[in-house]
Amino acid sequence: MKKIFTLVVIVMCILASPRILLATTSENSETISGVTKTVGVVTASALNLRKTDVSTSTVLTTIPKNTQVDVISKNANNWYNVKYNGQTGWVSGAYLIVKTVTDTSSEITPDTSSGNSETISGVTKTVGIVTASALNLRKTDVTTSAVLTTIPKNTQIDVISKNANNWYNVKYNGQNGWVSGLYLTVKTVTDTTSVTEVSRSDSSKLVDDALSLIGVPYVFGGNSRSGFDCSGYTQYVFKGVGISLPRTAAEQFKLGVSVNREQLQAGDLVFFSTYAPGASHVGIYIGGGSFIAADSNKGICISKLDDAYYTSCYLGARRIRLN
Repeated sequence: MKKIFTLVVIVMCILASPRILLATTSENSETISGVTKTVGVVTASALNLRKTDVSTSTVLTTIPKNTQVDVISKNANNWYNVKYNGQTGWVSGAYLIVKTVTDTSSEITPDTSSGNSETISGVTKTVGIVTASALNLRKTDVTTSAVLTTIPKNTQIDVISKNANNWYNVKYNGQNGWVSGLYLTVKTVTDTTSVTEVSRSDSSKLVDDALSLIGVPYVFGGNSRSGFDCSGYTQYVFKGVGISLPRTAAEQFKLGVSVNREQLQAGDLVFFSTYAPGASHVGIYIGGGSFIAADSNKGICISKLDDAYYTSCYLGARRIRLN
């Protein structure tokens, strides 16, 4: 009798096991093979992984130089929420090179509690649906911050990241800002948008030409090697590969194909809203999260898109067909 009872128990466990595995898979993971993910490569000799996003926070562990970590999100102070050796914590963006790589793993486990809102270009993306009658898009992640615009109820907006205080960094009508998660239903949808592929045959020459002008001084209204302003510089460089651009950043912003930040390629134009609304500053993306432009203080120089200033005023990017 004891043997029969034991046999019954074993059979019941075998039958129950697949159901438990299936439930775990459907609730906690999504199989998406060959997509992209955001990672960071450590540039410091040893980078502290901290519990929160301040330099005085508890150190969870140290990450060796050249180690690749998974990036979950980034806040306005250039701190990154990352995952390393099974631990989730915060590192300073000053010691991290951030890039997009192909994810060869077959399983991605969403972690909504930690604010993972990774956008997988061309496959899936994270969006939010506004549940309030009118939701304020604010400049920073506090209720007293300046209101950039209001978003109507049921509007779908692109989610960039989420912080520990349940505020979401989102994009709406070309503007980046913050909204409270209390009035947002967040979900993952299939991204059906695609960027038109254009010839990049001359992009290396264009970037080489752009880099050859480093150190030329800034001159308001300038468009020659004796001095450039931002749009005069881009106009000059593109002319070198046979492309005629209009004179101002605002006019250049109307050209080409719009490109998501995650899909930038060397030679794309990147635009910022700085001293005036709309496109008032322009540069040329050169890869690795960097762009080159005419800086009013430094002249022609290389800057990082992840710099706090440029992140706050980033407007968008355009890809111009290179013949």
